[in-house]
Amino acid sequence: MVIEMLPEVICIGMGTVDLLTKGVCDVRLDGQTRFVESIDMRTGGDATNEAFTLNRLGHSTMLITAVGEDQSGVFYKSRCAEEGIGTEGIYTDPGYPTATAIVLIGKNGERSFLALEDNAAAVMRLKVPEGLEIKEGLKALSIASLFYSKGQSDEDMAKLLKRAKQAGAATIADFVMDRKEMGLQDIKETLKLLDYIVPSLDEARYYTGKNTVEEIAEVFHEFGVGTVVIKMGAEGVFASALGRTYRVPAIADEVIDTTGAGDNFMAGFISGLIRGLSLENALYFGSAASAISIGAVGTTGAVKSREQVEQYLERHKLRSDENI
Repeated sequence: MVIEMLPEVICIGMGTVDLLTKGVCDVRLDGQTRFVESIDMRTGGDATNEAFTLNRLGHSTMLITAVGEDQSGVFYKSRCAEEGIGTEGIYTDPGYPTATAIVLIGKNGERSFLALEDNAAAVMRLKVPEGLEIKEGLKALSIASLFYSKGQSDEDMAKLLKRAKQAGAATIADFVMDRKEMGLQDIKETLKLLDYIVPSLDEARYYTGKNTVEEIAEVFHEFGVGTVVIKMGAEGVFASALGRTYRVPAIADEVIDTTGAGDNFMAGFISGLIRGLSLENALYFGSAASAISIGAVGTTGAVKSREQVEQYLERHKLRSDENI
């Protein structure tokens, strides 16, 4: 297989199928049938959510993840194709099922999850699809789920990031909580090759053992990461780069569903970076995308276009004075 068109962005990591069950009020296992408001089948996972929103922001995007040889995998691939996402990097692992979760949404909006622990995405190695040459034209490579897959290794990730940097692409990574009992020392070669690292505050504290954002950033800088961005939920985002720090607020018209807020921030942030915005304005763009996303139910779908995010920025005066 030869992949003729190189995307602007490659997103690597979790690909899941979510069964959203709304209006759950009782989950007793007593053999009885109970009724809910709706049951909906959707795609999910960090890398998937990033890719979908990046595509809607106008960037050609490819996913690298793994699914099982099952109907959930067929559904996942078809939905990605419908959205215009490059699927050549989605490979099928016949030994594991597709990552699938049943999301129980209570009448008060509270969510609980029933998820497969062992699945195709959770054991995959990071590898470049056969026929894909990483070369000039790729603008960003995002590892959306550091530590998620048991198949991840420092050697594989570093090899992939090195190829992306040689092609002139920005290298970016987000975290999930550890599934491999690994620490930062175990991915030290990977960290040296990351231009940007974007954990949540809880994840950053977990991996660094530090409490304040300034202390956390210093740990990542010591490992060689150029720019550290820390997502702080309702407190906005903090960033540290080249001896300077930034704080950008979180502003939302309405908070309906915070699921996927971080993934939409990542998509907006990456979009800003590859379009040449300054770091601060890329943070603002990501914050606006996140704010739009939490105003609707679901991980993706609320962000429709780059123009929509720009209008949100204008309405809330969410940008720095720098043009680029």
